[in-house]
Amino acid sequence: MRTWLLTQPDWLQEAADRLLRQGDLTSNDLQVICALLKTPNGQKVTKLRQFESLIQVPHEGGGLRLSSIGDVHGIENLGPRHPLAFGEGNLTVIYGHNGSGKSSYTRILKRAAGKARAGELKPNVFKAVPIEKKCTITYEFAGKCVTRDWHANSAVIDEIQALDVFDSDEATHYLRNESVASYTPHVVGMFEALATACDQIRALLQGEQTLLVSALPTLPIDYIATLEGRRYKALSADTAELALGQLLTWSEDDGRKLEEISERLKVIDPAAQAKQKRATKFQVERVTESMKQGELFFGLANQQVILELQVSAKSKRLIATEAAQVTSAQLEGVGIDTWREMWNAARVYSQTAYPDLAFPVTSDARCVLCHQELAPDAQQRLHDFEAFIQGQLESDANAAEASYTQCLVALPIIPTADQISTQCEAAGINTHEWVQNFNSFWQWASSVRSSLLAGDEVGEIQGWQDYSNVQRLLLAHTEQLESQALQFEIDAQGFDRTQALSEKLALEAKKWIAQQAGSVRNEIERLKQAKVLEDWKVLANSRPISIKAAAIAEKVITQAYVMRFNRELQLLGASRIQVEIVKARAEKGRVLHRLQLKAVQGKQSIELVLSEGERRIIALAAFLADVTDKPQPAPFIFDDPISSLDHDFEWSVASRLAELAKTRQVIVFTHRLSLYGTMEDVAKKVGEVWKKQHFQQLCIETYSGVAGHPVDNATWNAKTEKANNILLDRLGVAKKAGEAAGGDAYRNSAQGICSDFRKLLERTVEDDLLNEVVKRHRRSITTDNRMGVLAKIEHADCQFIDNLMTKYSCYEHSQSQEVPNFIPEEPELRKDIESLKVWRTEFKTRPKCETVMI
Repeated sequence: MRTWLLTQPDWLQEAADRLLRQGDLTSNDLQVICALLKTPNGQKVTKLRQFESLIQVPHEGGGLRLSSIGDVHGIENLGPRHPLAFGEGNLTVIYGHNGSGKSSYTRILKRAAGKARAGELKPNVFKAVPIEKKCTITYEFAGKCVTRDWHANSAVIDEIQALDVFDSDEATHYLRNESVASYTPHVVGMFEALATACDQIRALLQGEQTLLVSALPTLPIDYIATLEGRRYKALSADTAELALGQLLTWSEDDGRKLEEISERLKVIDPAAQAKQKRATKFQVERVTESMKQGELFFGLANQQVILELQVSAKSKRLIATEAAQVTSAQLEGVGIDTWREMWNAARVYSQTAYPDLAFPVTSDARCVLCHQELAPDAQQRLHDFEAFIQGQLESDANAAEASYTQCLVALPIIPTADQISTQCEAAGINTHEWVQNFNSFWQWASSVRSSLLAGDEVGEIQGWQDYSNVQRLLLAHTEQLESQALQFEIDAQGFDRTQALSEKLALEAKKWIAQQAGSVRNEIERLKQAKVLEDWKVLANSRPISIKAAAIAEKVITQAYVMRFNRELQLLGASRIQVEIVKARAEKGRVLHRLQLKAVQGKQSIELVLSEGERRIIALAAFLADVTDKPQPAPFIFDDPISSLDHDFEWSVASRLAELAKTRQVIVFTHRLSLYGTMEDVAKKVGEVWKKQHFQQLCIETYSGVAGHPVDNATWNAKTEKANNILLDRLGVAKKAGEAAGGDAYRNSAQGICSDFRKLLERTVEDDLLNEVVKRHRRSITTDNRMGVLAKIEHADCQFIDNLMTKYSCYEHSQSQEVPNFIPEEPELRKDIESLKVWRTEFKTRPKCETVMI
C-alpha cells in the first residue's frame, strides 16, 4: 500500500496521510485537499511523505525488549518476592509447574500490550478484594530503559504494543474463527474512506462548475451566417490560441481591407483609381530606393570599407614619409605633406620656366624656387627628390589616398526635413509615425556621414540601427498599392458587388468580435475552468481506488499470508497435515481468513478431524504466519507452545523458536521438562557462543498460595557439581532445624533432600557417567568429542551409582504401604551425598582411554 501511495499524485497522498493520521476528514481537510488537487504540484507524484502509520511499529526506529515484571499486587494469584527478569539474551525459557504463574504473567503482558483477545485481569478470588491491582513492567524502547507502573486493565502501554503472545486462547481463535491478518496493513479499510473522500471532492468540484455562468455577448443576427460568426458560436475550451488570436485580432491590414472594399463599393471609375494607385506606388518605391541607397552607403559594411581605406591611406603615407631618407637633403621634413605640396608646386611652375624639359631641369638651369644657379650638389639633390617622389612607396600612398577620397566623394547627400516631408506626402505615407521613421533614419545617416568626412583622425564605426522593419512595411505598402491597382483594373472590367458586400460583412463581423475580445477571453477562461474542473473530477474518480483496494487485499493480505502459513507448516514439520489458510470474505475493506482442511469431501470441521496435537501445531503455524513478518522484530511470548505435541513436533517447535530468537526476543513459558531440555539443545545447535550470550533458563514456583516466585535452578536442572553443594547446604539447614525443633523438623526437610538426591543421581548418570551423550528429555544423541569418556566407565562406577539409586528410589517413586519409609539420619545422608561428590571428582580426573570400543 505504501509503495502504491508513493506512485499516486500528491493530493491523493495528502488525503491518505490525513486519513491515516486522523481517521477521517473534516470539511476543512476536504477544501485543502481539493485546492491541492488543482495545482500542478498536487497532481505530481511525490515522495514527500513516508506514511509511517502504515508500518506497524510502536515508534519510528524504536526497538522493543522486555526486561522484567515485578512488584505485582492484586493481579491473579501473583506475588513474586523478586521481579521476574527476562535476561539480556534473546531466548529465555521459564519453567514452572502447573499453577506456578506462567499464564498469569502471559495475561499481564497480553493485556498491557492491548492484544485483541486479552482477557480481563482478575484478583485472587480466594482472597479479599485488593486495594489496588498493579505491577511494574520494565522494558527497553528505542535504546532507553523504561520502567512503567501499570494498573491492571488500564490504558495500553503504547511502546509494548508490538509484542505478540501465543497461548491457548490464540490457538483456539485461529482454529475456530475468521480472522484479520494482524500484521498486514490494518488500514486497508482506509481505501473505503479514501474513495468516499474522492466522491466528496468531486461534489465540491461540481459545485464550483455550476457557478461558472457565461457572460458572452450575443452575436448580432447579421453576422451569424459569416465564418467568423460561426467560429464565435463554436468557442470552446479547446479553441487553440492561434485560432483565437486570428478571431480576435483586428489589424491595420484588416482595416485597410474593410476600407478598400468600402472604397471599391463607392468608386464609380475603377480605371482612374487604378492609375492613381500606381502613381502613389511609384513614389513609395522612390522612398524605398532612397533608404536602400542610404543603408548601402552608410551601413556597417561601407563604414568598414571607408574606415579601412582611411587607415590604409594614413598607414601608407606614414610608411612613405618614414622611408624618405634622401642622403643629399640638408633639412628635415622631406616627404611630409607641406614638402610634397611645395614639390608639386615646383613641378607645375617648371612647366612655365622650362616648358619643353622634364622636371626637374638641372642642366644649365636655375632652381625654380630660389632662381639661383644649381651647383652640382644641388642638381644631385633635385634628382634625388624626384626619385623619391617617383618611388613605389610614394605611389602606394598616393593610390590609397585617392581611393579613400573617392569613397568620401561618393557619399550621397542627406535630404532635408522638408524634402522628407514632401516624399512622404507624395507616397501617401505622411502619418506622424512614417515621417518620424524617415527622419530618424536620415538623422542616423547624417551622423554617419559627418563622422566619415571628419577624416583628420581615424574614425569609429557608428552603431547600426535596424530599419529593415520600415523597409518591410514599405514593401508591403507597395504590394498593397499594386494589389489595389490590380483590383481596380479588374473592377473596371466587371465588379462583383454581391461578393464584395459579403466580404465587407465578414470583416465587419470580425471587427465586432475583436471589439468583444475581453468578453471572449473571459468566456474561453470560463470554458477552460469548466473543462479543468471536469478533468479534476475525473482525477477524483474513486473507481481506481476501489480496484486497487481489491488487488492489494488479494496480493498483500491473502497471497502473502498463505505463503507465510505454508512456510511455517514446513518449518514446524507439519506440511503433511492437509490444511490450508484461505480468504473467507471481505468486509468494509477488511479481508478475513480462516483455516480449513484441504481436499476434504464435504464440509468438515478441523476440530472434529484433526488430533489435538495437529490442531495445536497448525494454530501455531497460523500465529507465526500472522506475526513473523512484522516491519520490526518485537518480542514473542509463548505460553506452553507444545501442549499436546509429540517429540517430533516438540523438536521442530523448539528449533523454530531458536531460529526466531536469532533476530528477536523470544520468551517461552513451559511446564514440560522435555521442552526445557530441548530448548537448550537447539540453542547449542545455533552455536555455543550464541547460546552463552542469548540462552537463559529460569524457574518460577508457587509457595503458600502465591505464584510467580522466581527461584534458583533446582537440583534437577542445575549442574551436578552445583546440585551436590545445594543439597549439602540444605542438609546443614535441616540439621539446624532438627537441633532446634526436634526430629520431625529435620525429617520434613530431609525427605525433600532425599527426593532431590535421587534426581541428582539420574542427572549424574546423564551428565557425568555418560558425558551428556544421551539425555532423557533430548531428542538428539551427541557424540562429538564425548565418546572418549565412556571408555573410563568401570563396573565399580555402575555398582556405586546403582546402590545409591536403589537406596533412595523410595523417596522419589511410590512404594508399597507395607514397606516402611525411613529417613536417614544427617551423618548417613551427608556421607552418601559427599560420596557422590568424591566419586564425580575422581571420575572426571581419571585418564581417558585412547581407544573406544563400541
